[in-house]
Amino acid sequence: MIPVTIITGFLGAGKTTLLNRLIAENPNIRFAVIENEFGEIGIDNELVIGAEDGIFEMNNGCICCTLNNELVETLSKLLNSGRDFQHLIIETTGIAEPDAVAAAFVTDPSVQAYFQLNAVVCLADAQNIEDMLHEREEAKRQVSFADHILLNKAGEVSAEYLEKLQIILKNVNPLAGISIGDFSKSDIDLLNINAYKAEAVETKLRAQHKAGGHHHEHHHHHHQHDDIVSHSFIFDTAFDMLKLRHWMQVLLMLQGEGIYRLKAVLDVQYQDKKVILQSVRKAYSFSLGEDWPEGKPRQSRIVFIGKKLNKEILEKNLRQLMAQ
Repeated sequence: MIPVTIITGFLGAGKTTLLNRLIAENPNIRFAVIENEFGEIGIDNELVIGAEDGIFEMNNGCICCTLNNELVETLSKLLNSGRDFQHLIIETTGIAEPDAVAAAFVTDPSVQAYFQLNAVVCLADAQNIEDMLHEREEAKRQVSFADHILLNKAGEVSAEYLEKLQIILKNVNPLAGISIGDFSKSDIDLLNINAYKAEAVETKLRAQHKAGGHHHEHHHHHHQHDDIVSHSFIFDTAFDMLKLRHWMQVLLMLQGEGIYRLKAVLDVQYQDKKVILQSVRKAYSFSLGEDWPEGKPRQSRIVFIGKKLNKEILEKNLRQLMAQ
């Protein structure tokens, strides 16, 4: 499985700097890079030694192409190019919504056969991100969909303001990790976040609920930033899988545009393993995690992030999905 890292962030946040840094700092990894930018390739031009069929080859062993067609077609072209690569990086445009790019890696079986989504990394310009979150819907979606946020250009603002920004970003997306740096440098290994693996989802939800102080089934927790909200729930009763699947189909069909992220670790009736649920846009996927510990209570943990989501309605609907 080839890991995939998606780099997103608003215009001028430092995406291309991060891309070049990742390539330079990992000389033992052969990268393939898909540029979703308008205009020229963002990779250092002096590295390009040849081009064929729209795929650029560089003297450091990496290959690069632009996303001119559908993503699945571009992935197929890379796989069939005869060139070997170990990690795929996709740099989106500053106005792109990363969930559209990520959806193929989470829900398309033909893509999942070859690729494993590592993480969506969002570059946030410390000087401008607060204004962007108020003014631009794309910036809200980029932050709310990220698995990790690199708060970039930190040296341009005060330490007090950096603390404020971290609180703002956590309110928009409590599931994302946050690191702080300058010149797109992070102390986190961004290529090995593995945010979509079952154990990573479980660890993140457990930490998120612990921070929210959840202890009982009827408790929930929520954050809000303008119209972006996050609601989290814990339930002690097992879910009915058939009811759950049907509800997810209807929910995402009707409200998919407003639900940016859904992550859950679920106790499902007749299932000894933890069931991991994730959604991207109007598609969702189930996978199996570890076995539930014997003799210990099973708790389902669910987090929604989206636009104008009603927590009371969500909780009422979820309770109707419980096994009898």
